[in-house]
Amino acid sequence: MNNPTVNEFDKADFQGVYEGKTLISSAEITAVPWDIGQPQPVVQGILEKGKKNRLLDVGCGLGLNAKQANDLGYQVTAIDSAAKAIEHCLNVHQETAIQFQLANACDTGLNEKFDIILDSAVYHSIPSSDRSAYMKEMRRLAHDDAEFHLITFAPSQHGMPKPLAIELSEIIQLAEINDWAIQFVERVTYKGNAGAISDFQKKKSLSILTDENGLTCLPSWHVILKVKI
Repeated sequence: MNNPTVNEFDKADFQGVYEGKTLISSAEITAVPWDIGQPQPVVQGILEKGKKNRLLDVGCGLGLNAKQANDLGYQVTAIDSAAKAIEHCLNVHQETAIQFQLANACDTGLNEKFDIILDSAVYHSIPSSDRSAYMKEMRRLAHDDAEFHLITFAPSQHGMPKPLAIELSEIIQLAEINDWAIQFVERVTYKGNAGAISDFQKKKSLSILTDENGLTCLPSWHVILKVKI
């Protein structure tokens, strides 16, 4: 992982895709691929089981997971690096108690501690050269008994291509050198907007499956990390 090669995904235009521009240069992705009009089902399951304490939603996008957490009784801070996404959240979710902030996940500028950190498909969007800094920053923001829920694309015949799909060994290595311990790992399905990535699927010759509602079913890891004491 020394001096990793920069790829097109490292240069993804997250601000632009919220403005109708393409997310990456090699394919037309002009709708938000992770916007399914509802909270992620896998995230909803995590939230329903968790203790309703202080939660950090990293890469909150349009705020649907954050809104679900708020409705369930969490005290939510939600961050994103795309100003357009935060602007949307402040307008649409202004009646909630959610604290939406524009911030870089690797250097948030936050000065509070959280009981739950939620990463819903953010890790694989961070350039590989910055992922260690990301893990370190999340550790700084975590209470000693915090849980860090990390959901990221996993290598699979019917999933996203590498390097978007991440080997579990990489996640474990970066977690451990940044004072996180692996508590639990499972394979889960992350849902996405099939129409948004139709050109991407064609250009990359992908065979991603869809569910009965037409949402993409993307094989992913759900890794639960605990602070290493």
